[in-house]
Amino acid sequence: MTVSNPIARQWLDTLAYSEGTDRARKGVGYNILFGGGTFEDFQRHPDRVITTPTFPRGSAAAGRYQIMPATFSEVAAKRGLKDFSPLSQDLAALELIERAGINPYVEPPSRTNIPKLARIWASLPTAEGKSYYNQPVKSFEEIEKFLGSTPARAAASSQTIPTGVGSKTTPKFNFQEALNNVLRKFAVQSLGPSSAEFTPEVQRYLAVASDVDAGDSDVVEDYETKALQSMLNDDGMSTSAFGLLKDVLDLKRQESEYNKAAAVETAPTTQSAEELMSIVDLGKRLQEKGFRIGEHPAFGKVRQHASESHHYAGHALDITDWGEGDWMSRINQLGASLKAAVPGAEVFYPKDDPVGGHHEHVHFAVPGGKLRVTEQLRKLLG
Repeated sequence: MTVSNPIARQWLDTLAYSEGTDRARKGVGYNILFGGGTFEDFQRHPDRVITTPTFPRGSAAAGRYQIMPATFSEVAAKRGLKDFSPLSQDLAALELIERAGINPYVEPPSRTNIPKLARIWASLPTAEGKSYYNQPVKSFEEIEKFLGSTPARAAASSQTIPTGVGSKTTPKFNFQEALNNVLRKFAVQSLGPSSAEFTPEVQRYLAVASDVDAGDSDVVEDYETKALQSMLNDDGMSTSAFGLLKDVLDLKRQESEYNKAAAVETAPTTQSAEELMSIVDLGKRLQEKGFRIGEHPAFGKVRQHASESHHYAGHALDITDWGEGDWMSRINQLGASLKAAVPGAEVFYPKDDPVGGHHEHVHFAVPGGKLRVTEQLRKLLG
């Protein structure tokens, strides 16, 4: 499995060019250590500090995108990456780009967004054209010259058509109902005689949690830490109370991300030369064919996933088939068909599951929540 989205590939090739691991877009550089050496074991990040005459303190950066071991470990844990394979390196780099506030599947590299990555990759320029870390840096002119010959440049420009109008009604995230479900679950599992042991401080943090701007990760982390500290003496109640806090914060995070996505989806849009379908409409069409759709706010509650999961933004579906007969074959066939019909989509299913955890369903995600209606997809949906 590879990343096939042309704009995402453009970002990945730009990073490899800037980091000096693949200057000619040959799809190489995944085995490069800092300093130019190589490694052979892709089971894990090599985590080897290499020193050079020009950088005597050394670095453990490795791979096509020269990612540090601690950074990769943290991203891998959240994305469920099991190794340091080329695909895992690609997904980790795209994750880091997304964290900087860029959608690497939709927004091509430019002078406006490249500086957002200067603190992550020292070889990329700040808005002033310098390295954030006073290290060798690619100029905007060099990057633009490289970008001028990348395949995605033409692909991206061909998708835009001037003028056109359209609007779409997206289901509203029902925060109150979701919160009630969380509180009901907490009450069933945790409340009882020991609930009186909640300290006033714990109660205060739990109460304020529903008003926290969960889009601010620093605020979330601060409240989680304070609440956990205040519960250290609560013995058995600490875990359940902390779990409640995290559940509420996760709901706020879901609501914020989903509503941001919905605002984009419902705004007047540019008419595309190609027909587009929302992921919600895809889910409804698959329901009509007998599949069960879940893990999307429009189709019920979204359970716990990695913090940056597409599920929270309403850009992913989990598709199951519990009908009679050989449902496993039907699920595998659906996964393979969706993967072929929607280039660039993130599709995991039992027979093709590089990240694990999809042994009985199809995971389907498209950044932005919209997909191109290809002839294959039209045939698949009947």
